[in-house]
Amino acid sequence: MVVHLKRIVIVLALLCMAPLAQADLQRLQTLHEFRSEGYITGTYLLIDNNLYERVREPGNRETYNQALTRMDQLLRQLGNPNELRNPYTDFVNLIRELEGQPEDEAHFNLATVNRIMQAHGRLERTAAQLYSEQIGGAPEQLLTLHQQSLETNQILLLYQNTMFSSVGVYFMDADEGIFAAMDKRITERASQLHSLFPDQQATLSRLDKQYTFIQPRLIKYYEDWVPTIAAFYLQRNIQTLDMLAREQVRVASQSS
Repeated sequence: MVVHLKRIVIVLALLCMAPLAQADLQRLQTLHEFRSEGYITGTYLLIDNNLYERVREPGNRETYNQALTRMDQLLRQLGNPNELRNPYTDFVNLIRELEGQPEDEAHFNLATVNRIMQAHGRLERTAAQLYSEQIGGAPEQLLTLHQQSLETNQILLLYQNTMFSSVGVYFMDADEGIFAAMDKRITERASQLHSLFPDQQATLSRLDKQYTFIQPRLIKYYEDWVPTIAAFYLQRNIQTLDMLAREQVRVASQSS
């Protein structure tokens, strides 16, 4: 009788743990997408304020504002933790300050851009810490998709950053040879994804093709500035990777 009761208790405990594990996966995905939207914001804000671009395209500002809106929605899904909400608010307020400045005050604007990127760096590092606290027990497939998306975001934002001599890199530690090192990891991880997702070969091959197209410009960023083209192709990859990650979480929820 006692043994039977113990078995019942164990089964009930496992049943209770299943939705908890799934909730953790969803939170992990939400944190990842929050970070991803932060990088989109930074990327298009830098494109919008790039002095090498002769014409300011309204679509750039629209894109980063859409990303900010999604970040707000994701924060609400996370329960509005103060450690993210407060730096997010600082990030948004600085962007609004920049948008209110006269366009002909380029030097003053760039100083504000630098402050914005500092705010993004603080927000990203906090989100990264919260993300790292959630990864225990997460499947390799999901984590690999997240890492590929994240590093694609990072190499894209770093590329945009190189066009600003007065704007620092605050979202990661950047040293000499960083582009080559990141490119190597992205390329190697692309092969790993092919092994992890044998049923997604066509999609992954398309990602490989798009990355390969822009790859030379990332490595030799000092030779050819193509900020909008780089964002176009790499953002397509990031969106696909994040979509595949969402699908992994959905499948996990159905099987739990």
